[in-house]
Amino acid sequence: MTEPSLQAAKTCELHVHIGGSLFAADLLDLARDHYEKIDWSLFVDSFERAYHRRPDPVALFREALHSQCLDSLKAHCVYGAEDGGDFAHFQAKFNLAICIYRHWWNVLGKPEEILHRIFAHHRGEGLRYVEYRAMAPYDHIQPEAFAQFHELTARAIAQACTEDFTARYLISLPRWAPLECYKLVQRLLDENEDLVPTIVGLDFCHFEEGYPPASTRAFFRRLRRDNERHPERALDVAYHVGEVYFDKSLESAVRWCHEAAELGALRLGHCTALGLDPEVAVARRSQAHERELVSERLAQIAYDLQHKDALEKFGVPVDDQALMQERSHLSSRPGDVLVCRAYDPPRLEAVRRRQDFALSRLVAHDTVVETCPTSNLRIGAVPDAKDHPVHRFLASEVRLAIGADDPGLFDCTLADEVNWVQRHTGMTPDALQARLGDPRDYRCGLRRVR
Repeated sequence: MTEPSLQAAKTCELHVHIGGSLFAADLLDLARDHYEKIDWSLFVDSFERAYHRRPDPVALFREALHSQCLDSLKAHCVYGAEDGGDFAHFQAKFNLAICIYRHWWNVLGKPEEILHRIFAHHRGEGLRYVEYRAMAPYDHIQPEAFAQFHELTARAIAQACTEDFTARYLISLPRWAPLECYKLVQRLLDENEDLVPTIVGLDFCHFEEGYPPASTRAFFRRLRRDNERHPERALDVAYHVGEVYFDKSLESAVRWCHEAAELGALRLGHCTALGLDPEVAVARRSQAHERELVSERLAQIAYDLQHKDALEKFGVPVDDQALMQERSHLSSRPGDVLVCRAYDPPRLEAVRRRQDFALSRLVAHDTVVETCPTSNLRIGAVPDAKDHPVHRFLASEVRLAIGADDPGLFDCTLADEVNWVQRHTGMTPDALQARLGDPRDYRCGLRRVR
C-alpha cells in the first residue's frame, strides 16, 4: 500500500522509455502468434557480439509457450545484476523487445496495441503523471518516417489521458544528428498544432560515449531561439549524461554533467559520475578511467583554466602553468590518440571536490537529477547499494527525482524504485518525501507561456 507521504514520488514518473516498458509476459503474449515470422536478426547478432553465444529465439518462445515458464525468456530480455556495467549487454537484451516492436509496427501495422499495454501497466500501478520517451528507428535521413513515428506515438499518448492519468511525450533525438532531427520536430509541431500540449520536451539517450555535450551547442542555441520565438510551445530538455563513461577520465565525466546543465538541460538522467565515489569508480575495472582521447584531455584543460577560481574554492588544485604547458604539448597530437594518467589518492580526493563543485552548479541552475536505482546499479556498474550515487545526491541540495527508466527490462516498477531508496538510505517515508518534494514541480512544459 502506498505510503501517503511518498505518494507523490510513486505516482509521478519523469524518466521512463516506451521501448523498455514491456515485461517478459507482454513480450510472450505479443509474440505468441508471430515468433516464427519475426525478423530476429538484430537481437541474435547483437546478443552474439555481447555474450559470445547465438540464441535461438524461435526455440526460446516455443519453450516458454509450452512450459508456461518465463525463466528462460527472462534470461534473454531482463537485464540483471550479472549483466552489469556494459551498455552493449543492455542493448542486446533490449533488442529482443525491439524485434517484436518492429514486427507490430512494420509488418502488422498495429503499434497502438503495444502502446496501450504500456499505458495500462502504468495506470494499473497507480501512476497519475508520466512523461514517456522514445527514439525513432529513423533519423533525418528518413524525415517522413521520423515524423510519422513520433506523430503516431504522440497521438496515442494524448488519447491515453483521462481525468486521473496524464501522459506527456519527450522525443528522443539521436546524439549523432541532434540539430537535424530537432528541425524535424519543429516541422512536426508546425503541422500538428493539436500535439503541442502533448509534446513537451526532448531527450538525449542511448550510448553517450563518444558524444560530448559540447557537440550539441548548435542545437541548444537554436532551441533557445525557438523557445523565445514560440514560448507557448517551448520545449525542455532531459539529457542522459554521466551514466556509462569508461571511455574517459572521472574528471571529464564530471565535466560532461556540468556542461549539460550549463547548456540548458532541465533534467539530467543518472549522473552517476557526480555521485559515485571516485575510489569505487576506478576499482570497477582494471585501469578504469586512466585513458581518454587527447581531445577530451584538451577539453578538460580548457575547463579547468576557465573555472580555476571556482574549483580552487572547492579545494581542487589547479596549476595553470602546468596545464598550459600540457596543452601546448598535446595540441600537436591527433585528437583521437589516447593519453594515460594514473590515479593516486590526492587525485581521487580532487575528483570528490570536483563532484561537489559540479553539484553546486546544478543547484545554481535549478537542474534536476533523475536517479534510477536499479538501472544505475546494473547499467552504471555501481557495485553495491551502499555505493549508489543517490546517497551523495540526497546529502546535497540538488533537486532529485526517482525514475524506473526501463521497468520491463529491469523487471521493476516506480514504486519498487522509491521503496529501494527509502530502504537503503534508512530515511523515514516522511523524511524522504520532504527531501524529494513533488516531482510534478520538475515536469517539462511548466515554463510555457499560455
